[in-house]
Amino acid sequence: MVASDRLADWLDGLFHALSLGRATPLRLSLDGRELAPLVRPAGRVALDATQRAATEAQRQDRLALSGHLPGNGGVPGTTSFAVPMTIPGHGAALLTVEADIPDSTALDSVLTTVALAMGWIHATLMHAKVEATKGEESAAQSALQAIVAFITHRRFSEAARALMTDFAGRYRCDRVALGLARGSRVRVVAISNTGSFSRALSLARKLRAAMEEAFDQERVLLWPLPEGMVPDGGAPDMILERQSDLAVGDTERSVLSVPLFDGRRHRGVILFERGGGAGFAAEEVQRIVALCALLTPIIIEKRDNNRWLIIRAAVALRDLLQRALGRSHLVLKAAVLAGVLSVVALFVVQADRDVVAEAVVQGTEVRTLAAPFAGFIAEAPQREGDRIRKGDILVRLDDRDFILELTRLTALRAQTELELDKVMSERNRAEAALTTSRLRQIDAQIALAQQQIDRSRIEAPFDGLVTAGDMTRSIGKSVEQGEPLLVIAPLAEYRVDLYVPEDQIDLIHKGQAAVLKVTPLPERSYALTLRDTMPVARYENGSTRYQVEARFAGQIDGLVPGMTGAVRVAVDRQSLAKLWFGPLVDRARLWLWRNMAL
Repeated sequence: MVASDRLADWLDGLFHALSLGRATPLRLSLDGRELAPLVRPAGRVALDATQRAATEAQRQDRLALSGHLPGNGGVPGTTSFAVPMTIPGHGAALLTVEADIPDSTALDSVLTTVALAMGWIHATLMHAKVEATKGEESAAQSALQAIVAFITHRRFSEAARALMTDFAGRYRCDRVALGLARGSRVRVVAISNTGSFSRALSLARKLRAAMEEAFDQERVLLWPLPEGMVPDGGAPDMILERQSDLAVGDTERSVLSVPLFDGRRHRGVILFERGGGAGFAAEEVQRIVALCALLTPIIIEKRDNNRWLIIRAAVALRDLLQRALGRSHLVLKAAVLAGVLSVVALFVVQADRDVVAEAVVQGTEVRTLAAPFAGFIAEAPQREGDRIRKGDILVRLDDRDFILELTRLTALRAQTELELDKVMSERNRAEAALTTSRLRQIDAQIALAQQQIDRSRIEAPFDGLVTAGDMTRSIGKSVEQGEPLLVIAPLAEYRVDLYVPEDQIDLIHKGQAAVLKVTPLPERSYALTLRDTMPVARYENGSTRYQVEARFAGQIDGLVPGMTGAVRVAVDRQSLAKLWFGPLVDRARLWLWRNMAL
């Protein structure tokens, strides 16, 4: 019996004891913070005097009387008193008594009876605690014995049969059977006191049907079900059709089916049959359910360890797939699945591997125009960025000294020709030879002066663009012979100089296709074809780069020499993993080789 039941019996006994004397008990109540109120007779409402006595007893923590006081005469009435007390395991409580007490002697008898009863309550509750402890120890001992009976056998079939036989003897059952789940069906694997059996027998089929009924409902099933009783794990709407089939022809037989649950899913059923009309009490059902729950993981582990290795591997794989594809931990599973798919995609999905390099647009021919002789700049109509046509004057040097010299030499030549005519008329051959020689010298000087005048006009040799130099602000400035004045490049023919990092130069080959985008025109793309690689390294901004020349393979509208941009060279196709992590692996391999001598 539980403590609340013992307290109710104690209150009934006190009511009966008080009625044996001269007093007539009318109402007894026991109330506490950790105790459900108990009233005898049930439902009787306390008098106002009883409530006043209860309030005073709680305030002073001692016996308090109210109402009629026996022995003082007056009109007879009901006497009420309240007594504070302490109940082991339930804390403070208050006992109230309403009774018709004729005189003071009867009052003393009532108080003495109450005092004795208050002492007896400690003993009865201690006895209940001892009995509960004994019950727990008995249940623990029973569980230990059942486990020993199961694990002492090496083979699972023998262990299961021994366990069912032990259950049959321990709980006084006619038959106990074990069934384990195989998919959505239950397979009978052991019957108490039975060595071997055919699953085709009518009894085996009935046992399996009853087990599957409990397995499908995932409930503890008890048949016949006592009125008002619901077994632990069961429900009022239980279906007991297959349970009753086992008891056909035996109206006194009871059937109890307990599903085996290992914390994740139901793994089987243990079925108990008992005849003779004994039935299964509620406390006994609780102990059986608790023992089955304790033994479930041991039974499953014993069964799995007794299988062939290949079957155990297949079962483990099936359980893994069920956990992975089940409905629990959906967020975690979705994250893991996304991670796995991402990793697979890294190795399956391929993308173009490109080399991206800085680029500069240059003319195929870059010509520097220098001063032909020392002099002064007289005219410079063109400057950097101007478009020019063939024959346009770019720079003109001061040629006045050469024109004066040419005029002087022209006059001198005319005079020399007159002298030659005179000598020829005098038939002086020697003098004629000297004059002819001097005339030739003058002609050479005239040709030189004319050449200097022509060279003072620097003209555009082709259609193009002035890419460097600005002499428009240097009119009258003196220049030395060979001093650069302007740099020009043709408009129709361009090349592109690429600057490729050293770790990617091995991917560049002649004839590869590339695409150029220049900074001023990012919306346009220009097709290129790689030509030559310069075998000279350039050290800029802390990195080493190699120059690669490329030519345009299509239209070049809008480009001018000097434009900068970027070139993307298509190399091949690789997986995303190699494309993204390949450079990191190469750097790590190089670092290990340098620092660890691998």
